[in-house]
Amino acid sequence: MTERTTTLCGFHAVEAGLRSDPVRIAEIVHDGGRKDQRISQLLALAKSRGVRVVRSDVGMLDRLAGEVRHQGVVGLLASAPGAGQAELNDWLSGVTDQTLILLLDGLDDPRNIGACIRTAAAAGADAVILPSHTGAGLTPAAIRVAEGGIHQVKIFEVGSWSQILLNLKKAGIWLIGTGEEGEASAFDFDLPGPLALVVGSESTGVRPLTRKHCDAFIHIPTATEFSSLNVSVAAGIVLFEAVRQRHLKRS
Repeated sequence: MTERTTTLCGFHAVEAGLRSDPVRIAEIVHDGGRKDQRISQLLALAKSRGVRVVRSDVGMLDRLAGEVRHQGVVGLLASAPGAGQAELNDWLSGVTDQTLILLLDGLDDPRNIGACIRTAAAAGADAVILPSHTGAGLTPAAIRVAEGGIHQVKIFEVGSWSQILLNLKKAGIWLIGTGEEGEASAFDFDLPGPLALVVGSESTGVRPLTRKHCDAFIHIPTATEFSSLNVSVAAGIVLFEAVRQRHLKRS
């Protein structure tokens, strides 16, 4: 494995990786002790997609997966799914008035990162951007929770965060932060055009570095006695609200 190789763990994540186009899995390692129909079908799919299949044991799978539950199968990616800064700058040249991006500003829990990616894919977002030096990053746990989401939405894991935010704004993208302190309700705020919705870490929210680049801040109205939402839930609400508004404008 190279330094950039990472893993997909479990049946759903591996199958989604095999069905993606192009196939990003270079090799599948499986528990040779499993003989059931489910593993047989997965291995047949891997071979039909030209992916190398390696028989191993549970001990090796445990080492590859770390703390992530693997169900007896691990897919090795030839490279991490997150593209870098150069790829992002090229991608920004194709921004349209329908571009929708989710920015994950230093999330600490890889499971929340994975859930946010999965939600972004479900909402039809075009990209998810996260910093490469702050937060949990694209760990195997994050990729497993995202399941097929990493193959449905463009993911950028980048450094030079301030420069990236400036580049987004130069491309005509509005940066809208989310948090309890936001003055406007997400349901009353106009969310048209090229848009990047920003969610912050579970403990401290959007960082000051990012906050100063935001064009506005919105909040999600909740019951006054319980105002805190899981970050992936909050991301889903604001993403689908943006999608709802866009559908209304087109109808």
